[in-house]
Amino acid sequence: MIEVKPLSNLDAPMKQKCFGGAWYHKVMSVNYPFYGIEGVITLPIPFIRRYADAKKYKGILNPNSKNLDVSSIYLGGHATDESDVGLALFRGQLFNGISAGACVYRPFWRYITDQFEDIGGYDLDQQRFYAATMLSNHEGMKNIYAQYHPSFTEFYYLPGDTIKMSLTSPKPHFMQLTIEVMEVSTLPYSVQMRKRNRWKAPKTFISPLFASKGHGTDMPKTYKRVNAIDQVKNEGKQATMTNSEILNAQWKSCFLYYKENGTLFKTPLNDDIAVTMQCPDDKAFFITPIDNVTGGQMISICPKEVLR
Repeated sequence: MIEVKPLSNLDAPMKQKCFGGAWYHKVMSVNYPFYGIEGVITLPIPFIRRYADAKKYKGILNPNSKNLDVSSIYLGGHATDESDVGLALFRGQLFNGISAGACVYRPFWRYITDQFEDIGGYDLDQQRFYAATMLSNHEGMKNIYAQYHPSFTEFYYLPGDTIKMSLTSPKPHFMQLTIEVMEVSTLPYSVQMRKRNRWKAPKTFISPLFASKGHGTDMPKTYKRVNAIDQVKNEGKQATMTNSEILNAQWKSCFLYYKENGTLFKTPLNDDIAVTMQCPDDKAFFITPIDNVTGGQMISICPKEVLR
């Protein structure tokens, strides 16, 4: 058990410029020799309203149509380069085949590296259960995006599930995502989805190690937690107005790891050591204050409120 010992008297964090193409709420730490981040969250209900076929949908989300909005909940760290890990809505394995649209939260990890890149597809026979794709390559710095094979339904997470996500460094210059199940959802939607599609009960997920230079060392670094509506093929552009809503994501706690005289402690990610960004418009977010002791917070994203 890691003792909670709040840090104080740190330099104020710098607010960043909003990055276009998504609606997101970000809490980002000061620059400090942190050693990782953990957060316990009850997953929100994603009412997705933008689809490629432009048909209106009244349910929570439509697995039979390709969605243009994506709910994502993730942690991130920046030492030499940026790494993001967590959950996003992806296609899933239904009783009658792979869904056309996103219907379930599944793990992902994205990292930028000029070191061990681990690019490659699934190879179930050789027990490579994940695929890692290079999104871009800028002068040898490769932006890699990875996710697990959809046949592993025990790594499907649904609205109302309470999970603990952590981003740590088992060895210097590498990171790893862990998702632990704290409580399985009792929401009728989630219970019925699991039963109807014969998905396995959710279990703990542990990603492969991935390269992230500077992490797991005493180098100063920043960490963050993010709730977002990402938008398909819109990265870096102006965020598209949408009727999609991501309701009642409840961060029960969020802590950063640090060392003092060789001992690991936890400090809450709160307003004393972090800055909050709500992009591109504050009016799209309904939030509670960050709990100073636990780093907890309730967040809903409702972009249409900007037009009111």
